[in-house]
Amino acid sequence: MIALARLLAVIGVGLAAMTSTAAEPSVAGHPRLYVTADQLPTLRRLKTQPSHAAIWANLVESADWCAAQTPRREWIPTRDDDPRYENLYDRFYAAMHDMAIVEHLAFASALSNPADDTYFAPARGWALATARVWRNEASNKPDASKAYAVLRVMKALAVSYDLLYDRLEEDERGEIRDALTDVCRAYFVFFQDETTAGAGYNKHHGSVDAAPFGVVALALLSDVQEAQAWLDLMVEKHTEYLLPHALTPSGTSEQSSNFWASTLQYRIFFLDALRRVTGRDLVAEFPDALPGRMALAAIAGPQPSELRYNEAHRSVLFGPSYGQIDYWSPVLVYLAREQRRPIFQYLAGWDGALGRLQRTRYITPTAHEELLFSFGGYVYVWLDPTVPSDIEPTAPLSFEFPEPEVNEAYLRASYEPEDMVVGFKKGGLVVHAGGRPVLVDQLASRDDVNDPAEAVAEMLVADDGCTALIRCVGPESAGIGEQRIRLRRAEPDVVAGVLIDRETDGAMSFWYAGPATHVSNALCWPDGTELVVSCGSIAGIEKDGFIDKKSHYAGMEYADPHAFTYPLVTVVPQDGRVTIEVTRAR
Repeated sequence: MIALARLLAVIGVGLAAMTSTAAEPSVAGHPRLYVTADQLPTLRRLKTQPSHAAIWANLVESADWCAAQTPRREWIPTRDDDPRYENLYDRFYAAMHDMAIVEHLAFASALSNPADDTYFAPARGWALATARVWRNEASNKPDASKAYAVLRVMKALAVSYDLLYDRLEEDERGEIRDALTDVCRAYFVFFQDETTAGAGYNKHHGSVDAAPFGVVALALLSDVQEAQAWLDLMVEKHTEYLLPHALTPSGTSEQSSNFWASTLQYRIFFLDALRRVTGRDLVAEFPDALPGRMALAAIAGPQPSELRYNEAHRSVLFGPSYGQIDYWSPVLVYLAREQRRPIFQYLAGWDGALGRLQRTRYITPTAHEELLFSFGGYVYVWLDPTVPSDIEPTAPLSFEFPEPEVNEAYLRASYEPEDMVVGFKKGGLVVHAGGRPVLVDQLASRDDVNDPAEAVAEMLVADDGCTALIRCVGPESAGIGEQRIRLRRAEPDVVAGVLIDRETDGAMSFWYAGPATHVSNALCWPDGTELVVSCGSIAGIEKDGFIDKKSHYAGMEYADPHAFTYPLVTVVPQDGRVTIEVTRAR
C-alpha cells in the first residue's frame, strides 16, 4: 500500500505539472508543444494504470498498422480542371492520411519506453518522407482550398519534429525544419491578407487553417528567426476574429455540429501548446472559447472498440459516419481536464476506440486516398485520471441552438448509455433508443453543409424536468405545419417515451437501424424498444430503401468500402396529421 501511495503521489505531481494553467513561459528545448522530456517518464508509467491502459493498447494497435504502411513518395500537384473536385479531395485526403500516420507514430515512439521503442524508425521515416513530398507546396501558390490540407501536414511535421527532436540527426532535423520554413514562408504572405482567417473567410476553415500554422510557429520558436512573427500573426487572427466569432453564441458551428468538434480540436491544438510554450492563456482571456453544450446534446450512445466501419447517427445525432463519438471523444477528454467536468470524462468513456487511429469510408474513387484521423497521442497526454467519470446531477437534459443557420434542438431522457435522445434540425428528426437510431426522418438528410436548408418559422424548447417539448412550425417547403415533439422521462410508474405529432398533408418517410419486427402499425426491437404509428398508417417498408453511400455534392462518388442500407418506412397521414410514439422498456 505504501508503494502504491508513493506511485500515485508521483503520478499526481507529474499530472499537476502537465495540466497547470500557470506554467512558466519557456521556448527552450524539445519536446515542448504537448509534453516535455521531464514529463515523459510519468506518462510512460501510466500505461499500466486503469486510466491509460486501454488507450495505450488502442494506440499501439494502430501504431503497428501505421508502421506497416509505405510512406508517400510522389507529390500530388494541383489541377486547374477539376469539375468534380476529385483532385482537391485527393490532395486533402492525402494530407489527412499523412498527418494521421506521422503524428500517431511520433507519439507512439515518444511514449514508448526507450529501451523497447519499435516506433522510432518508422516515425522518422514517415516524417522525412512527408517533409520531402509536401515541401513542393512552397512553390504552389497558397489559397484557401490548399491551406485546408497543406497546413495540417505542416502541423504534423511540427509535432513530429518536436517529439522526435533529440533522437533525430542534425541533418534530419534540418530537412524537416527547412520543409516547414519554406512552406510556411509562402503561407505567411497568404495570412497577411486581413481577410484570410478573418471576417468573410469561412469560419471553420479559418480555425483549421490558422491553428496549425500557429503550432508550427511554436515548434520553431528559437529555431527559426521568422517563427515569432508567424506566431504573433496567428495569435492576432485568433484574438481579433476566430475566438470571438468562429462559433455561434449558443456554442456550435453555424455550418454543422460536426464542425463544432473540429473547430474545438484545432483550437485546443493551438491554445494548449501556446499556453505551454509561451505562458499566454487564451482560454482564460476568452472563457467561452471551449463550449461543450453540443457534446452534451448530441452524443446519443456508446461505440464498441472493434467497430471497423462507422455509420451516420450511430453515436452522435446528425453526425456523418466519420463524425461519431470517436471523432468527438478527444475534445471531451480535453474539456474534462480543462474544466474539471466529470460528465465530459464520462461521455468520453463511451468511446471504446479511444486512442485508436480512425479509418473512414471516405476514399477517393481513382487514387484511393483514404481519409484518416489520429488523436491517440493527444488523448493519452490530455487524459487526467484525477477527474472523476460521472453523470453530473445538474447536467442539462434539453438544449436549443436557435441561430437560423443552426436551428437545432435536443432532448434527453438521461445520460444512461442506451436511453432515449431526440434531435431536431430545421424540421427533421432523429430519435435514438437502445443505442441505435430508430427513426431518422428523411428531412434530417436534406441539410447539407454546401446547400443549407432553410430554418423553420418558429422553434421553442421547454422542459419542466419530467417532460420536455420541442415545438416548431414548418418547414413550409416540405408541406409541414406545426410539429410538437414531447419527451417523457421515466419515473417509477411511467415508461420513457417520445411522442411526435406533425401536421402534414404529405407522407413522412424515415429509416431505422437494428433488427425490428413490423407488426401492423408498429416496429418492435428485441430489447423492448417500440415505435407505434397512432395517427396515420405505415403504407410500406422498403427493405433496402435507404442507402448510405458516400458521395460529394459535386457528383463525385467515393470508393466507399461498406455502403450501409436500411429499411425505409413510409407513413401516410390521417386527416392531415402523423403521430408516432417511441417507447423503451426498462
